[in-house]
Amino acid sequence: MKTTAFLRTADGREIQVDTREGLIGDVTFYYPDFVPGDALDEDAGVIWRLEAPDSDYLAIRRHSEFWCSPAFGNDLRLVPDETQLLLCRSGENWLALLPVVGSDYKCVFFGAEGGLCAKQFSWVKNRADCRDPAFVAAEGTDPFETTERAVRAAAKVLGSPVREDRRYPEIFKYLGWCSWDALQIRVSEAGVLEKCAEFREKGIPVKWAILDDMWAEVAPFNTAVYNSREEMFRLMHSSPLYDYEASYKRFPNGLKHAIEKIHACGIKVGIWHPSTGYWFGLDPAGEAYRKLSDYTVALSDGRIISDWHENMAFAYFNTMHRFFRSCGADFLKVDNQSMTRRFYKGMETVGRVTREWHRGLEASVGLNFDNAMINCMGMASEDMWNRGFSPISRCSDDFQPENRPWFTKHILQCAYNSVLQGQFFWSDYDMWWTDDTQAEKNSVLRAVSGGPIYVSDEIGRSRAEVLAPLCLSDGRILRCDRVGMPTADCLTVDPTTSGKPIKIQNISNGCGILAAFNLSSDNTPVSGTVGPEDVPGLEGEEYVVFEHFSRSVTVVPKTGRIHVSLSGNDDYRLYVIVPIQNGFAPIGRADKFVSPAAIAARIGEEVTLAEPGPYAYVKNGKYYEEAYHE
Repeated sequence: MKTTAFLRTADGREIQVDTREGLIGDVTFYYPDFVPGDALDEDAGVIWRLEAPDSDYLAIRRHSEFWCSPAFGNDLRLVPDETQLLLCRSGENWLALLPVVGSDYKCVFFGAEGGLCAKQFSWVKNRADCRDPAFVAAEGTDPFETTERAVRAAAKVLGSPVREDRRYPEIFKYLGWCSWDALQIRVSEAGVLEKCAEFREKGIPVKWAILDDMWAEVAPFNTAVYNSREEMFRLMHSSPLYDYEASYKRFPNGLKHAIEKIHACGIKVGIWHPSTGYWFGLDPAGEAYRKLSDYTVALSDGRIISDWHENMAFAYFNTMHRFFRSCGADFLKVDNQSMTRRFYKGMETVGRVTREWHRGLEASVGLNFDNAMINCMGMASEDMWNRGFSPISRCSDDFQPENRPWFTKHILQCAYNSVLQGQFFWSDYDMWWTDDTQAEKNSVLRAVSGGPIYVSDEIGRSRAEVLAPLCLSDGRILRCDRVGMPTADCLTVDPTTSGKPIKIQNISNGCGILAAFNLSSDNTPVSGTVGPEDVPGLEGEEYVVFEHFSRSVTVVPKTGRIHVSLSGNDDYRLYVIVPIQNGFAPIGRADKFVSPAAIAARIGEEVTLAEPGPYAYVKNGKYYEEAYHE
């Protein structure tokens, strides 16, 4: 691929410079090649122009400070700004173009009148050199393998861990609950304990709970009155943290006492906190500031937040995290992570700031909580490339209950964002409600995610029957083995206008798991096909395709296809694709969405399930379902 690079100086001049290429295997790295001279523009120091032919593409672009979403097209001039992965299809061939974040510079793609462009920037005014790669390119016939190859090669050069380098925490293998949608900033010990009692009474095996925004002492909350969600958010975002002890009124006996009470219900506890202490930093008159002030920086808007230097960030977070651990907390959820451009820009280069800040945070999380953390509001590429070993990251905007347009946006973000983020982390699809009118649709989506599953039901409103297909009786989630992603034939097609279903695929215990949804923007029917080739990595020549809700069974060869038609936005399917061996194919627990995950062992046709329940299998083309007893 032919490229041209220009330096854009701080005073607005453009100077053409040489470029050079490097190879790791068959992945090409692209570097600017010049002798340092004039100071470069802090937001676009090196501009690249790429001579790539127009093709159908998927762009994973950063649409807000914190979140990404997919964009589809076939005109590279229209590639959105802040694109962090561009996956192009031409016939059977795929090209993965991946901008990276190096020691100092970050790169993103954007479209312009002349075609596809990229820009490298440092965030600092006086930078005159750039030795970092801008982007990498890989080609192949499998889009998933091609993208993975590009990420792995770049990660090796840049020293970034990929998902296989990370360990999935035991706690997130079980069903959870979050206080946010249920109690919002009114979260209290009494409210959480009431919800724990509800779980016990209904036999719902929730094993962990997050004390979310805002359990701590925030002085303005004590006198504020708000009458709408918008007013509540204005209050939150203008308020600083007074103390990271629990709210004196809502947790009258302190955080330690509340956690002990929750533990007594058989539920572990996670502590939510933003990267900034609270949304407007630390209260200079408060206890939190008194304990943390040596490790902070003051911003021009009056906000006081953690210093970005690794040792200072570690001291800041470790001071808080030691306290949470002493109170008995089991894990963390850290929010507001892609805030570094807003708050630290100009202090040091984007690469160095985010690398050091994340090292400080993750050192504390590793020391105090064995890396058990959900990263949130952190989909900027500088966060993906610079996190240490925490394994889970949110991949969508916040859950919106009883909101059908939101579901479309949500599923698009979760599925397509995972094509990039899933190379680094397991994707967290966020909380949801079991009594939402879209509850089953939400549950199927999370079943194929491969990540944590947790709800935020209000008190009295949890439905055990909605959660039962997702887990075993002890709360252990029947998880897929990798990160859920769209099928290859969906990657460059907008499912809101294509007339085809969006299909999300994963794998479990050697079997394919595929969910199909109708996202038609005008709620009209869509149709397409499903088959074993939709799920990369399946091994076998003949398969059973089992549809969960209808119990229909079809035997197909590896290249076989089955027609699927979805009548409207509330129509969906869930398929289990099982290789046939000597005429036999065990489906697993027929009442569970990821049925093969319930198979504990198999020798020939002798199958052991993790616990009793309806056992489904196909033998010589015929479907059987029978009660399984240990």
